[in-house]
Amino acid sequence: MSKEKKPLSRGKKIGIGVAAALVTAAVVGIGVFYCTFFPNPLAKRIAPVDISAGEMSVTGESNVLIAYFSIANNRAYPDGEVDAVASASLAIREGKGYGHAELYALAAQEATGGDLFPIKTAEPYPETYGGAFDRHRSEMGTSHRPELTEHLDSVEGYDTVILIYPNWLSGLPQPVLSFLEEYDFSGKTILPIATSQALGLGSGPEQIAAACPGAEVVDGLSARSEDGVKEFLKRAGLVI
Repeated sequence: MSKEKKPLSRGKKIGIGVAAALVTAAVVGIGVFYCTFFPNPLAKRIAPVDISAGEMSVTGESNVLIAYFSIANNRAYPDGEVDAVASASLAIREGKGYGHAELYALAAQEATGGDLFPIKTAEPYPETYGGAFDRHRSEMGTSHRPELTEHLDSVEGYDTVILIYPNWLSGLPQPVLSFLEEYDFSGKTILPIATSQALGLGSGPEQIAAACPGAEVVDGLSARSEDGVKEFLKRAGLVI
């Protein structure tokens, strides 16, 4: 007669679960470390000169402003080619590199005909993910506002502002706060669009509302694609 297997005790089950969690964390940690400090041999490569410096088109003929912050055109790139990988927020289109925020901004401009404005810092972020992350972590929650290189004469002629940015640690990049606090957005409607879909909008809408007293911050979008941005703007009644 075969012996019946005894069920695992609660303690052993917990131990196995903890061990599995530690193994998973170790694998993820190694993956993050590798992607941060080592080049991706399968990634496409592009020269820094072929990375967009930030498309701008301000005519004053539209009542819609599309302001965007893209880390891709706010980085200090090294000499030689760089990897173009999704984790670096860089995509190659027809031989030119764009950040996802910029691609979404271009899609929004195509859909609405709005003015296009890049938020650019005087001091670029480090090229590596780890360097950019460390700088943001040191800045977030402080009164520091990075100096910007581009400025609008006025936002008076705009009724609607589409604000596109990456969700960093569930909040806004500091340069976005520099932009918002530079102008008077009272009486305007602001539509937030975050590029980090896995993290949603985070506290971005609340930060926008705090930086822009008197503005109406409406429900935003955690964007996954350019078509998704266009559909969102169509539902908002902004597509021309």
